[in-house]
Amino acid sequence: MKIGSRIVALTALFLSGSICLLSPLLGMLPTGIALTVLMVWGIAVVADSPQFSSLNARFAPRQYVGSALTIVNCIGFLITIFSIELLGDWIRRFGIQTAFLPLFFGPLFGWISLKRVKPQVD
Repeated sequence: MKIGSRIVALTALFLSGSICLLSPLLGMLPTGIALTVLMVWGIAVVADSPQFSSLNARFAPRQYVGSALTIVNCIGFLITIFSIELLGDWIRRFGIQTAFLPLFFGPLFGWISLKRVKPQVD
């Protein structure tokens, strides 16, 4: 059964965003369960990037595939650097328990934009 890059990316974004929203509750869970949830989050965070790259390579005009992938990767790294820089200040102001909350917006915007792509993309 073939799922497709779009569905994999949407699922990863949904999981990542959901865990970010629920993250303040992790401290109430037993350690083993909390660590398992964090491992699932780590897998979900990593899973969407190659799917987006695959979709870009598939739908960019052939002569611009390299440029399209370069631009998308640069934007991804820029967002990552920006997020890391802001998280330090967020943690100082609001505490480590809420550190994942602002990260919710990345998966949310990614999910919304990918949802706008027609399903035949898969």
